Amino acid sequence: MLTNTHPAAVLRSDDITNDHRPGAAVGVGQALLIGIDASIETIDLTPCDSGTFGATIRQAIGCRLYTVTDATEHIDMWTDDESFPDFDDAELIAATLNPLATLLLAEYRSIHQPYFGAALFTGRSGEHTAGLDAAQLADLRARAELIAGRPEWIEAFRQRVNAAAARQR
Repeated sequence: MLTNTHPAAVLRSDDITNDHRPGAAVGVGQALLIGIDASIETIDLTPCDSGTFGATIRQAIGCRLYTVTDATEHIDMWTDDESFPDFDDAELIAATLNPLATLLLAEYRSIHQPYFGAALFTGRSGEHTAGLDAAQLADLRARAELIAGRPEWIEAFRQRVNAAAARQR
């Protein structure tokens, strides 16, 4: 489970892609919200008045600016672009680390950093944000619930991030 989270690579950020934007909404659908407290919530992904999901994403994850990471060719994970803490602040790391979202992303791809703050998993149609289809939502939720049901995985990940941060100080 933790094979993609080697501490030597935890602090790299080259897997963040900032070129993908929410763009024109592709229908109304659902998304999976993962809280820093390991909460798992299905939310409605509704376009705002401008016809995009940008405001909905910002509201769901509680941010001003967001970034997107590709989970798969058809699933994205949105996080607060300003949530990456200063690694000199151990309390802030502990308060904002989202091990469940990071480990869920690792189920789909290699990861090179931990993620902080709430995370929103959405679908993608081409270069446009879309709601998750039923199979995507069921798969994400099942994997998230499996990870959340294994607190030792979450704690092991927390310890690895804390150790990596301590080496950076």
